[in-house]
Formats: sequence, structure tokens, C-alpha cells
Amino acid sequence: MSLYLGQRNRNGLTDRQIEYCIEAWQVLCGDEDRILITDEANINSSRTRFVEDRNVVYLGADAYPGNNSSANSRMSVLACLAHELSHMQRFDREYRRPLDMPDILIDEAETSLNASFHIALGSKDREDLIEDARDRLIEWLDNQSQSRE
Repeated sequence: MSLYLGQRNRNGLTDRQIEYCIEAWQVLCGDEDRILITDEANINSSRTRFVEDRNVVYLGADAYPGNNSSANSRMSVLACLAHELSHMQRFDREYRRPLDMPDILIDEAETSLNASFHIALGSKDREDLIEDARDRLIEWLDNQSQSRE
């Protein structure tokens, strides 16, 4: 586990939490027809993620914040889903992201920066996404330093 990224919620989501996520997704997507699959959200340790080959986002337990102080851990549901929506939008613009370490960290940082500009986000969400991007870039730089040693 990354020193910077902390840990997000691992407990499966309740029906009420899933409904909240669906509403947040609808706010973020507006008129865009974007698919959010909730089948795994009630499973412990499930992951929220964008799946390129299906162009969908899976909702996981980690859509909710954890109890760590890192930006990624404290990021709100809205900020988390904005990040995943940003992956979808970037994919639609034909961005082909690296899927392997360490370069995936740069893609994740860029995605968080892009998501931070979403009009539905408040200043705290924007700040957390920008800090998340910073943390991922620091981790990428640390990885580069270690590979040169």
C-alpha cells in the first residue's frame, strides 16, 4: 500500500449509501448517459473503478472515504466518482492510459487534476483531488529515484 494514498472504506455499502452514490453520479453526469454498475457495492473491499473495455464504472465499497488523513483516503463520494467520470471522459477523448506501475500514477494524477475542475465540486473536494494528484506524483518520483539507485 502506498505511503501517500492511505486507505478508503472497506465495508460493503448499505442500500442507502448506494442510493446516495447513484444520486451523486447523476449530478456529476448531468445529461451524459454514463453507466454506473452497483452489483458489487455491498461487498466488503470492493473497488470503485473504470473498466475501459466496457466503458463503465463499477461502484465499490471504497467510494466512501476511509479514516486515514491522506487526500485519497478522505476524498468524498462526489470527488471519488468525479475521478472515475474523468477516466471515462478522457477515454472518450481517446486517451489511452498506462495500466502498469509506475506510469499509472501519472495517469491517476492527471485524472484527479481533470476531475478537480468539475463544476459540481466544492472547494474541499477540489483541494482533496489536487492533493491526491500531488501525492501520486510524489510516489511516481520516489519510484523513479529508487529505480536509479
